[in-house]
Amino acid sequence: MRASSLRVALIQQDTIWQDPAANLARARDHVATAARAGARVAVFPELFTLGFTMAPEPFAEAIPGPTSAALSDLSRAFGLYLVGTAVEAHAPHPRNAAFVTAPDGSLLATYRKIHPFSYGDENRHYSGGESCPIFEIDGVPCGLQICYDLRFPEPFRTLAARGAEVVFVPANWPRRRISAWSTLLAARAIENQMAVCGVNRVGRDPLVDYPGRSAIHDAFGEVIAVGDASEGIVIGDIDLVQLRAWRHRFPALQDRRPEVYSGLGASGKPPFEPGPISGMGDPDDPAHR
Repeated sequence: MRASSLRVALIQQDTIWQDPAANLARARDHVATAARAGARVAVFPELFTLGFTMAPEPFAEAIPGPTSAALSDLSRAFGLYLVGTAVEAHAPHPRNAAFVTAPDGSLLATYRKIHPFSYGDENRHYSGGESCPIFEIDGVPCGLQICYDLRFPEPFRTLAARGAEVVFVPANWPRRRISAWSTLLAARAIENQMAVCGVNRVGRDPLVDYPGRSAIHDAFGEVIAVGDASEGIVIGDIDLVQLRAWRHRFPALQDRRPEVYSGLGASGKPPFEPGPISGMGDPDDPAHR
């Protein structure tokens, strides 16, 4: 039987740069707080034990492996589902992978980031994934995406078409583009009539500032809960009865015409070259933040 609601905790952790032991020690306190608040699932930011590193090889591990095992232990100890990410060993490059651990300690699902962030050279250091698994939390079909994936509607639509009601999005989204983060979270929720839960880190890595603003959006795009720029927990309750009723009353996805879209060149590349525009500077340069 599917749950009628889902309490989600988004953990806005200030990641200690490339220090897995210290970050996992901090993670335990956050999970304890989420459990006391009655959360059924708690979600960590992207690469929460490391930061968004472009030197992933020394930290590459199998999944299941040390990081997933640590979260499995926390899931078992506190009785809730956890979403974490890790650098997964893979050839020719490691993969940026999210995984879900269950209250019994089992590994429920693993997702590999489909779209490495080429603007930040992630594609030179990580291999992209090729699938979008569906998993269940208390009978609720859920999915995963990671950070830059948020800019691409196709995987979210694929998850929705397969019945996903909730999608979790761990991220390291910088301050300079935080308006896009909030807008895209709402858009993915509205267009797929699903709840979208985006968790962003806070603090600073060697180059970039992160402002939090983790948020849970319902199937109308409305904000259920949103964080500020401080470390801590963002808690929200997703009304799944309302979500299902909205999908039933307004079955917009049934009006899709994919047979037409293919003829419109929907899978083509844009007719312009990538890269910064001359004279505009790099928006990720510290001088432009």
